[in-house]
Amino acid sequence: MKTFAFATGMEFAAPAVDVLVAQGTPPALLIGYPPALQHRSGFAPLREASEKHGIPLLETSDINDGRAYELVKDMDLFVIAGWSQLVREPLLSACPLGSIGLHPTRLPEGRGRAALPWTIIKRLETSAVSLFFLDEGADTGDLIAQREFTVSRRDDVGAVYRKVTEINVDLLATYIPLLLEGRVVARPQGPGGSWWEKRRPEDGLIDWSRPASDLYDWVRALASPYPGAFTSVSGRRLYVHSADLIEHGGTEPAGTVLAPVWSTGTGGVLVACGSGLLVVREVQWEGGDRRDALDLVESGELTVGACLGT
Repeated sequence: MKTFAFATGMEFAAPAVDVLVAQGTPPALLIGYPPALQHRSGFAPLREASEKHGIPLLETSDINDGRAYELVKDMDLFVIAGWSQLVREPLLSACPLGSIGLHPTRLPEGRGRAALPWTIIKRLETSAVSLFFLDEGADTGDLIAQREFTVSRRDDVGAVYRKVTEINVDLLATYIPLLLEGRVVARPQGPGGSWWEKRRPEDGLIDWSRPASDLYDWVRALASPYPGAFTSVSGRRLYVHSADLIEHGGTEPAGTVLAPVWSTGTGGVLVACGSGLLVVREVQWEGGDRRDALDLVESGELTVGACLGT
């Protein structure tokens, strides 16, 4: 019986393992991140899935340090999904059936990291999850399959992440058995393509001089499980986790807190932007708990007339 190893540190990992075990194609080895890396966006441990199904687990922060190779080299296929490092030789070619990966864009467009935040910032209405063979490049290998998903203007990145998670699990469940049986024909990616820039938590700074429509997308794109868009109030960092958009109106200086909005559906704090207005809803002081923005007004931590970004 042919075997495969599954390396991942993302939230879909455990559900994917459950499905693969249930359909009779369990991984022979799991590779995940150690608990010390739980601060990474979307991190999910594999220890529970390992114990539940009796599958050996290697926890590592460096997949290329040699330990994974020693365990994977006797297997037939290597599956890597949601790993932050490029897999390099000799691990990349350790298995006779190759190494495969998943990427949540319509390759060859959108290679690189932070694909889902960029999907929202770029206002894409559709995208796709790509299943492909890994090579020495970043997301450049031959395509096995692509599965489309839609992006609503009301979706935050968490909602898109959940759509991608379902597709990831389904693609793995469908194609791993076919790959193990040698029944998959891959095709080269099309010419050209694009690489989207890497994003860091510090890149989430809100520029209130931009139009409210851009900042609405900014907040949606950086919502959980990502670090969050942020501003400052008197030098203190304030994360903005959700907001509503008012595209017209507002003549006050950008970043000015205009008024509380008392509404069941869109309650929050009205803030002026370069054009239009945002209703800031859910917020969090750095190091604190998430709160309704109205709580800050009621407690006096945020006052009408204050200027965000200072």
